[in-house]
Amino acid sequence: MLYNRLSYLIILLGTGLFFVCFDGYISYYVFLLSLALPLCSLLISLPGMLTMRVRVFLEDGEPLARTRKGQSLPLRVEARTPWPLPSGPVRLRLTVHNTLTGSRRQEGLLLTIGEKPLLLEHALHSAASGLVACTATKVRACDLLGLFSLPVALRGQNRCSAFFFPAVYAPALSVRPVRNPDSNGERYSQTKPGDDLSELFGLREYRPGDKVSHIHWKLSQKTGRTLVKEPSLPLADCLLFLLDLNGQGPEADVLLDVFATLSGFLLQEEVAHRVAYRSGQALAFLELGAPEDARPALEAILASGGQAALPPFQEEALPRGISHVLYLCCTPDPPRMELLRRHYPSARFTCFSTSGRAEAAGGPDVVPVYPGQVVEALNGMVL
Repeated sequence: MLYNRLSYLIILLGTGLFFVCFDGYISYYVFLLSLALPLCSLLISLPGMLTMRVRVFLEDGEPLARTRKGQSLPLRVEARTPWPLPSGPVRLRLTVHNTLTGSRRQEGLLLTIGEKPLLLEHALHSAASGLVACTATKVRACDLLGLFSLPVALRGQNRCSAFFFPAVYAPALSVRPVRNPDSNGERYSQTKPGDDLSELFGLREYRPGDKVSHIHWKLSQKTGRTLVKEPSLPLADCLLFLLDLNGQGPEADVLLDVFATLSGFLLQEEVAHRVAYRSGQALAFLELGAPEDARPALEAILASGGQAALPPFQEEALPRGISHVLYLCCTPDPPRMELLRRHYPSARFTCFSTSGRAEAAGGPDVVPVYPGQVVEALNGMVL
């Protein structure tokens, strides 16, 4: 708009100089025309400027979308007016805010409205995981010459959000089978046999080395084959993730990559686990036991707000029967680590930290993790 106004000022000075230096009706008419041109432009464009409507939405029309970080989502910006005459351009400012990392950026768009509604395709992207909100914060409609502008009332849909999930890598991981002493064995694996004779997993033919007590004599007699009963594998919540996002945005993003990678692997192996994270001013727990639990859990963590340290909690708030504690933090908190070790004296303890203090502290239970080195940090780990 400043460029248009400066251009018009130069034109006005030129016509004024022409009027002063040239004695004739033509210079007088040209000067009057240059004075009346902005007013004519405003009168023609004003109805369209006053009735302009702008909305921001995603491609599928839903206010909330989901994708992986680093990918982009198609964003639609629509501007329309019932005024049949041509209208001036519309200047739109989009504010993109990642509620987890706290990053905020602004993008400017220029829309030219014609006889039909204008639909502009834009890309909503984020290099870091989190809940990203895209809001049209400032919209102004201009006249045909771009000399005047009026704010457009955002009465419709001017905001849309998207979850950008953390990256899931494929390092070399393994699981140490541990029976939770506090588990009653109410949940059993549907794909793997175990050692719980109270629940039958399935039947198979006899193989050398099988115990005779496991033979199903009645069915073996009916089928004419020697069938062996396979016991079931109980599933228990033996692992606890303590997610402490007490650092900068990139550090919290790396910790979420670590959690998503380890949790995804555990769900594939049918190893149930829990995650504790900050929700408001309290400590919240989520239970994950099946692959379909991964997305709701990540959405709850990403929507919990910006990076902040875990609130103080008592030992009574921690679940029982945990065999492995995985403490994910940007900066280690020694009192909290001591509380966890004291509450779970027989459990293994692993601390993932993005701070340089972790590398200085060393030790078998402290694993430093840095951006771009998640796979190297997790390779060979036994959960």
